[in-house]
Amino acid sequence: MSEKPLSPDQFVVLIARHERRVRSFIVSLAAASADAVDEVVQATYLVAWQKLQTFTYVEATPDEELVRWMCTIARFELMSYSRRYGSSRVSFDDRLIEQIAAVHAETSDYLESRHQALRGCLEKLPQRQREMLGQRYWRGLSIQELAAGRGQDVNAVYTALSRIRKGLERCIRVSLRQEGYPQ
Repeated sequence: MSEKPLSPDQFVVLIARHERRVRSFIVSLAAASADAVDEVVQATYLVAWQKLQTFTYVEATPDEELVRWMCTIARFELMSYSRRYGSSRVSFDDRLIEQIAAVHAETSDYLESRHQALRGCLEKLPQRQREMLGQRYWRGLSIQELAAGRGQDVNAVYTALSRIRKGLERCIRVSLRQEGYPQ
């Protein structure tokens, strides 16, 4: 297979598509504030943009190779950030960051597939169940607030949420099995 360059337009589209994966990689490595993560993300994108002419890919699409390349840059940017600001802002040393990065690289495809399966499973839920999850986890309502707002007993809300979560987990397992992931 021959190596292909990536155009600036392709880069911008792919960064938008995979921003969550690169950010989650950085978050998994950094015991830092959201501001520190944002700074490392920005530095990663800047370095990648500056070195874009050195990036080539051989697979049919550049997505996975670009994400791996960006995560490598992010790892070095995080180590640089750690050296600049010391352990008060990022508490992992370089060796630990490299070990976590290796584990993340090994599991990132699985985690992305799991995330996509969750999305699909959420779409399959009845509207009432999606609303309940949204109120609890995205809006951050307490169980008591959720029960009061729905006119239900607190125990009924706990039970309903438990059943929804278990159903989602079963759905995710089925989806992953269909993609070839062992269970």
